[in-house]
Order: sequence, then structure tokens, then C-alpha cells
Amino acid sequence: MTNRHLQDLLDQARDLQPVTSQRRRDFLRLCAAAGIAPTLLSLGAKDALASNPKEIVLSAWGGEARSAFRSAYMDPFTKASGIKMGYDSSPEDGKIKAMVENRNVIWDVMDLDGFAAIKLGKQGFLRPIDYSVVGRNALPGLASDFGVPSYLLSYVLVYDARKFGANPPKNWADFWNVGKFPGKRGLWKWMGGALEAALMADGVDKDKVYPIDVPRALKKLKELRSNVLLWDSGADSLQLLRNGEVSMACIWHTRANVIQRERNGRFRYTWEQGLASCDVWGVPKNNPSGDAVWQFIKFVQGVEPQVRLLSLLGNGPVTPAATAAVPQALRADNPGTPENWAKQCKVNPEWWAQHYEATLAQYTDLMSS
Repeated sequence: MTNRHLQDLLDQARDLQPVTSQRRRDFLRLCAAAGIAPTLLSLGAKDALASNPKEIVLSAWGGEARSAFRSAYMDPFTKASGIKMGYDSSPEDGKIKAMVENRNVIWDVMDLDGFAAIKLGKQGFLRPIDYSVVGRNALPGLASDFGVPSYLLSYVLVYDARKFGANPPKNWADFWNVGKFPGKRGLWKWMGGALEAALMADGVDKDKVYPIDVPRALKKLKELRSNVLLWDSGADSLQLLRNGEVSMACIWHTRANVIQRERNGRFRYTWEQGLASCDVWGVPKNNPSGDAVWQFIKFVQGVEPQVRLLSLLGNGPVTPAATAAVPQALRADNPGTPENWAKQCKVNPEWWAQHYEATLAQYTDLMSS
């Protein structure tokens, strides 16, 4: 079948979508002739179908994300489109650069930090997002030229309620106040949330944290350094709390949810001055599936996939429509629920795209001294 013939079948089928019973039969006949799933037309898959991709390969970070992405995103998309989904792990910057430079790209879409997508895109390793297909449906300020918001993730203050009783810590100033709230503190080895928390502890308003005053933040961190234990992974952050090695920690909200549930309220967390960020979908240059990848990204921004991922992983929806559809039982644990969102500092990926490496080096030097 020629591409022109296929395109003609698709155009006819699309025209028949508002169907009577007879038109529905004609619509299904044309879809069958074209060899495509009828539901894919509702995704606006004109260009994607013409290229007839056999598979779209997603690269993310493994662990629980793999099964959750498959359940919330990949299997439903395959059912709707007929396009198979593959999975690979660890979309590290170096791997992406090597693939593109060596013209050996095997991934189509990657789960990236927002700042990493901006940086890689400006360096020429990512395709600009085709927002004519994907749409700018995410919460304001989250999308970039090279990254489509995928899910929300926050750093929050979690504490051992058994130790503090009726007078728990409420913000980062309390986190720094070891005299009033005794015990060690947990911070991430790779810096996430630490500098912003330090500035808020030093009196900076959550909405005025950026641009980050790095010397001021490091000076504040130095005050706390002797009381800090660094965690390297999400599991590690919880182990420090469970073992009583720290009385408070700055950790991912998804892990805070886990430990709050499993210990029947012994550990609690607050959204106050949380650090709200989002991961994004990035597309490498010369990705194998071509423009079909935009249909996958458009699909997973839908309400059902977004809410499904929240129920499985705890990562928040990025669109207002999906946020509004979150069941009441999940609203308290969703970083994007309006009342939770309003309490948090919004991480600025543009700033981090310019300053991450140099700032991380200074943070690492300080925390290892």
C-alpha cells in the first residue's frame, strides 16, 4: 500500500468519525483496509501512521517506574494505537549524546529532568517538541522547547513524629534548628532541594528563591553540615529514618508517602515550602519511530494515564484536567493539588540548566569536607 493510498484511507476514516450506524460500518471498513486501529485516529495520528512505526522505545530509570509506566502509559497506548512499546533504562546525558553523535539512536522518548532536557536540547541532542500535536496542556511554567512535562515530583520535609509530639517542625527554619528539634538531618547526596531549602531556612520567601544565591545557600548549609547524613537513593533515605539515624530528612514526596503509611503515622511530612518540580519527556534527534512519538506523548498527557500513574507511583499529574480528576482519597498525596501546590517553591529548570554542574561541585565539596 502506498503512503498516499494509506493517507487517503485515513482522511476518509477521519471524516466518518461522527458516525451514524452506517457510517460507523464504513469507518471500521476503511480502518481495516488501512491496517490500523480505529482508536488511533482519535489521537490525531495522521503523520505517525504514515510512517508505520513498529515500536516506540521509552527509556526511564527502572525500578518501580518500569511496571508503573507499562501499566499507566505503555500498554494502554499499544491497545489504542497498535504500536508496540519497548523499554530501556538509564537515560543518562552521556548515553544520549553518544547515541546521537554516533548516529545509533535506539530510544524514542526519555524520562528526563527538566533542566537536563533544556541543556541537551540547546546542545543539539534533542528534537524540539512539536506542540502542534502534543499541545501545551500542562500547568503553567512547566513546558520547555525540548521537554514536555510528564509528572510532578516534590522534595518535602519528613520528620519522626514520635520525637516531636505536639510541636512538630513546620518549615526549613525548623529543619535547621537543631537546638529546638534535636537529631541528625538527611539530605540528598546529589543536592536536589538542598540549596532552595537552605535559602528558605535563611528567611528567603519561597517565591523569591530564584535566581539562587549560591554563596548564601552554601553558607547556610555549612551551619548544618555537622548534623547532616547524606542519602544516595530513595530506599536509603527511608532507611535513615527507620533506623532512627535522622529525625528529619528532605526526601521525595513519593518516599514520604510510603514511610508515612507503613509506620502508621510515626513519620509525617509537610507540603509547606516543598520543592515542586517535574520530569519531562525528551525526544532524541533521529529517533527511530520518527513523528509517531508525538502521539505517544499526547496520549500519556490524557486524564486517565495521568491519574493512573498517581495511583501507582504517587507522581502527580501535570495537567489541570487530570488534577481535577484525582479521586478524593489521593488528593492529599498529590503535589499538584491546588492547596499543596500553593505551599511549595517551584524549582526553576532554566536556572539549573545553566548552573547545575558548577553548583553540584561546590555542594559536594562542602558536604564531603
